[in-house]
Amino acid sequence: MKLIVNADDFGLSDGVTQGILDAMKRGIVTSTTMMVNMPGTQGAAAIARENPDLAVGLHVNISLGSPLTNGPSLTENGMFLKPSALGSDDRYDEEELYQEMRAQYHRFVELTGRTPTHMDSHLYAHQKFTKASCAIRRLAEEEKLPVRDLATSRFSRAYFEGNFKVKPGETPGDLKEKCLCLIRSLSGYPVAEMMVHPAFPDEWLLNNSSYNAQRSMEHAALTDPDVCQYISKAAVTLATFRDLE
Repeated sequence: MKLIVNADDFGLSDGVTQGILDAMKRGIVTSTTMMVNMPGTQGAAAIARENPDLAVGLHVNISLGSPLTNGPSLTENGMFLKPSALGSDDRYDEEELYQEMRAQYHRFVELTGRTPTHMDSHLYAHQKFTKASCAIRRLAEEEKLPVRDLATSRFSRAYFEGNFKVKPGETPGDLKEKCLCLIRSLSGYPVAEMMVHPAFPDEWLLNNSSYNAQRSMEHAALTDPDVCQYISKAAVTLATFRDLE
């Protein structure tokens, strides 16, 4: 079984970026997706440029901060709205979604000097909203890229596991066991992606995200020697979206 362990939010803040990078160097994280319109974007892009072998995709963001394009249906008072605040995609104009995603794709290429390995979206936007799914699929087909939890004409869908998150009351030991259990449960799939959010919480993250200190617990589990050892002994090959080709 090929297992892609993808850390979302590369570039959200410097602490997030550094936590992800450390989990890729010392742990089981194999891949990450970068945000191109957030406070840590420049630092994340510099790391991507300096490390061409690092598997970095595009974390399409229509849920936090401000857009790169002028799409009135995407924002309120100039800012994106979280999917949980929207409830549905009725307000979205699909063409405006596509143009924003394409602008973010071009920004990624401009900043990193290369194309992304794949695409996904912040706060599950393309997995929750049909219009966002259609827009990201259109871009993926044009750029010949795989997309999280979607099949395209060129790439099969990799099974998506999104349950590796810290729930209220869970301890570091609980999360470590959850990590091992989830990996075991994926053994029946030829290719699977597990979404993770490791970070070194910094001031920006603590002030702007409700999921902050929990990310340090994720980092600890993903770099835990027992978890790393299990991967080395199990019938699991750590992979990236590059391996889908």
